[in-house]
Amino acid sequence: MGKTNCVHRTVFLASAVMAVLVTGLNGCSEGRVTYRPIDGEGGGTPDAGADASDSGDEDADVPSTDGVVDCDFQCLGDCAPFRPAGFTFPFLAWIGPNDGTAPDCPDAAPVEQFTWHAELVIPPKKCGPCSCGPSSGTCTLPTNITAHAATCWPPEGTIATPTNPPAAWDGSCAAEQAIPAGLSCGPGVPCVQSVTISPLGVEGEACAAIDPSSNTTTAPTKPSWSSLVRVCEGSAFGACDSDEHCIPAEQNGYRHCVERLGIHACPDVDYTERFIVYDSFEDQRMCSPCTCGAPEGSSCSAWITLYEDAVCSAKTFNISVSSSKPTCLDINPEGQGIAAKTAKAPTYHSGVCEASGGVPSGEVVLAGPRTLCCRP
Repeated sequence: MGKTNCVHRTVFLASAVMAVLVTGLNGCSEGRVTYRPIDGEGGGTPDAGADASDSGDEDADVPSTDGVVDCDFQCLGDCAPFRPAGFTFPFLAWIGPNDGTAPDCPDAAPVEQFTWHAELVIPPKKCGPCSCGPSSGTCTLPTNITAHAATCWPPEGTIATPTNPPAAWDGSCAAEQAIPAGLSCGPGVPCVQSVTISPLGVEGEACAAIDPSSNTTTAPTKPSWSSLVRVCEGSAFGACDSDEHCIPAEQNGYRHCVERLGIHACPDVDYTERFIVYDSFEDQRMCSPCTCGAPEGSSCSAWITLYEDAVCSAKTFNISVSSSKPTCLDINPEGQGIAAKTAKAPTYHSGVCEASGGVPSGEVVLAGPRTLCCRP
């Protein structure tokens, strides 16, 4: 019977179901293992007192009763120091710039198990600048038209004769509260010497806020990692001293490292070079919304026409009115009648608004910190 080859497989960062039953952790690390076939052959019990060296046969260390074999073998990778307390078993990791130049996992550890990052670059959060578009609003026609028994601007106490349009006037011909021609407000005092029209109303004024913070043409402000850690999974064969592990050899920039969740100090020996790495980050920065103040410099204007007849055919005069202040017009000749009135659709003249907002706040939060300790 030939000598049976024994293989010790150390798998890190992953679990494996193996057909090798190890006599004990210390025995395994010293290169002594027990191999028991999984097909059920050799079901006998080994003779614990047998000494294979006494037989003189080169296969004497292979008991023929149960297929149990003891043998020695050397690590085909590297023997790395045993894991420090609180840290993982050693593994292969590449640490370098996050620029796409990281080498692929080596053949002995072909599976990329984790990718971590470090050295987050946080550019300033770009907000604003906020601005405001021109104001918009709705104009309403005057509610009061009053004739006075004096020229503009009539002093307080002057007799006033209202000739107001109807409520919610739309500017169409309105004959309400007509003033007949020649109406007298006293001996030799015509009631219609001037006409005062109240200002136009302005409703719903506002400016639209302009916020370029989300404009894709602006410079990017998203944080980015400048360093990357690639952790590769694999296995190595063989035995090491009792305080070492057999793992794939360091190669192509990959190093032996251990890690621990959270931020910790590295051991004083073996794995002494520390890197703090992270799983991800969350950018919690925000820009305050852009807002606009009240419009300034806006106005409404319209033309009012007064008529001598109730069907708005005999025009008396036109008056240009605005929302800024009342309008007064002297009537010449005095004493004319005001039987009806019309108005053209008012025009809104935009103003400007003062912008505010666009102020950054918040912070970038790092998530999943880990302490990576590597052999120097």
